[in-house]
Amino acid sequence: MNVALNTASFAYRQTGYRGGDWGVACRTSREHFSPPATFRGRIAELLDEVRSLGYHDIELWHFHLHQRWWTPGHVNALQDELGQRGMRVVAYCGGVGDDLDEVRRGVELMTALDIPLFAGGGAMFSRERPEVVRVFREAGRVFAYENHPEPTPAAVLETVGPEDAGTLGVTIDTGWFGTQGYPADDAVRALRGRLRHVHLKDVRAAGTHETCGFGEGVVPLRAVVQALRETGYTGVLSVEHEPELFGPGPDLAAARRQLDGWLAETAQERA
Repeated sequence: MNVALNTASFAYRQTGYRGGDWGVACRTSREHFSPPATFRGRIAELLDEVRSLGYHDIELWHFHLHQRWWTPGHVNALQDELGQRGMRVVAYCGGVGDDLDEVRRGVELMTALDIPLFAGGGAMFSRERPEVVRVFREAGRVFAYENHPEPTPAAVLETVGPEDAGTLGVTIDTGWFGTQGYPADDAVRALRGRLRHVHLKDVRAAGTHETCGFGEGVVPLRAVVQALRETGYTGVLSVEHEPELFGPGPDLAAARRQLDGWLAETAQERA
């Protein structure tokens, strides 16, 4: 299993960590990263921080490079900065787009950056599923639907529908299953045949979505890693933590150390 850091973890940074709703986090992130003249420097700062926290690959949140406003200049700058650091983008996440043109632009961005998988959802998937799936299929990209807001694995599978020759799969967000009060390790086992990606996240309590450091909440993360071992999962573990009132850096660094330990322990247990 490969470990990555989800850049959505920094969603509230441009709000000054003063709280606020998710829409404000999205808007301020867009305003910060969209201008072409400053994008290279700002994305370089983000990548340097990711490396300093112990991560070498990223999952790119769409408000750091959005379907609607990306340009070839943005792509070239990101490719250069990734290459200088030996980093990769292993997934693209967020909403799939507000219309089919935006879906296509998102897939074109994934192709330009050699990103194999999209993790997320959105109303477009529900409204125009066949067309959305066709765009991904023709580009050879995977759409891995995230369990948000579905409360159970059965509900996720009902939303996702048939596999479609490997194009359609599932992203498990362990935090959202924690919010719903569903054991995330049981979800791994229930979705084993469709699981393509994992957002590894802890939350303070069921019924809320206040993310927290690993081990500080209700999600049985070590048991999740063990279940992933048992089911033969070999994909990405994307660490995610989006606090509204403080920077996530120390928690993300600690999460990497904890996760490395769990991966080593569960590998020995399976040997």
